[in-house]
Amino acid sequence: MIKRTLGQIANMLGGEISDPSKENIFIEGISTDSRTISPANLYIPLIGEVFDGRIFIKECENKGAAAFLINKDYEINKNINIPYIIVDDTSKALRNLATAYRNELDIKIIGITGSNGKTTTKDLLESTLKEKYKVQKTMGNLNNEIGVPKTILSLDEDTEIGIIELGTDNFGDIALTTRIAQPDIAAILNIGDSHLHNLKTREGIAKAKMEITEGLSEDGIFIYNLDDPVLKKIVPNYDLKQKVLTFASSEDADFVITPVKNDSSGVKFKHGDTTFSVPLLGDHQIYNGGITAMIAQILDLSDDQIKDGLQKVKGSHNRSALLELNGFDILDDSYKSNPQALLTGLNTTYTLKGYKNKIVVLGDMLELGENEKNLHYEVGKKIDPNEIHFALFYGPLSYEMYKGAMEIFPKNRVFYFENKADVCDKLKQLVTKSSLIFVKGSHGMHMEEIIECVRTLKI
Repeated sequence: MIKRTLGQIANMLGGEISDPSKENIFIEGISTDSRTISPANLYIPLIGEVFDGRIFIKECENKGAAAFLINKDYEINKNINIPYIIVDDTSKALRNLATAYRNELDIKIIGITGSNGKTTTKDLLESTLKEKYKVQKTMGNLNNEIGVPKTILSLDEDTEIGIIELGTDNFGDIALTTRIAQPDIAAILNIGDSHLHNLKTREGIAKAKMEITEGLSEDGIFIYNLDDPVLKKIVPNYDLKQKVLTFASSEDADFVITPVKNDSSGVKFKHGDTTFSVPLLGDHQIYNGGITAMIAQILDLSDDQIKDGLQKVKGSHNRSALLELNGFDILDDSYKSNPQALLTGLNTTYTLKGYKNKIVVLGDMLELGENEKNLHYEVGKKIDPNEIHFALFYGPLSYEMYKGAMEIFPKNRVFYFENKADVCDKLKQLVTKSSLIFVKGSHGMHMEEIIECVRTLKI
């Protein structure tokens, strides 16, 4: 984490210290949340539409904060006793501090974006690259204009590689965060339908993702998935001065990934004469593992180091995690959903063998834009009744999925619910010994609550 004196931080920000005699106070790390403040932290209060972090300054002082930032037009309460740095805007100051700190670090930054697989690829990269380097990564889902600066400021000065996840909701989001992270390697995994509500088309999504190249170092490397039809079409239109490389199952790619195996133990793929394995579920993990192996080779890891690192990965919570319970299993993919991710998850469910009864519980896919109802309907029609015994749907948009599924499923195997309690009741009736339950929905649907209501069952 950043460790500087208050005076040094003021210089990095071009700010003014309230009490110059306190310039040698030592700061260790920053926090924007009064609930997680630690002793010696610099508290950076942010002001949003529904919150104002400035009202928690005294609480942070009581918890040991060494100092804080404050907008120049704000009147400080007289009972505040710790020093502060006056800035024009605390949100901008957070980004400026991260940028200044990034410029002082001797580190390689890998920037990752894409519609699906960012977090898994980030986890795979960390697991693999730490076979040779000291590595830190974006924690949780801190991939926006607040999360990326916080991640940069959490990096230790002796860290050799930082893996930064960059997300987007609107045009300009990644342009902002990539200029803070200044990646040495930037990668786009794929283009899906998430965020269509703002970005309108897949081409628009690709344009927003391509903003990652705006912060890419002049001698950096840009990597993209040549199997993705949108990227394959759009990327050649960009006049990039940096080195451009591709990964894909296509023989035209710079790094060719050949699928070998996909089962309940994970996936295997070959690159050249070398076989790599990833202990994560779903054939999409071939791409996540493939780009990881590619980047690891660029960073001079041996094949043995890459193999060992891929094997040691631990999947993130609520992302294609197989929960082995009392007589039945749950494939927990409840963190987020969009059409591509859902179809991928369904395919993973189909490939898992040894189950007598397979049940899918699907919630709304949010942020899909004006065509959201039709996208749900079309996905519903693609659920295979020969692979899935029962399909349960929850949420207003999922009613469209239910209607699509009704066209191909017998009526007594498809159910729609308006509340989770009814979903849970029906699920408890349907679960038998050797059942597999696949649960997926957008984060805002909180599908993990359905998992919690059945995971203690004993069949």
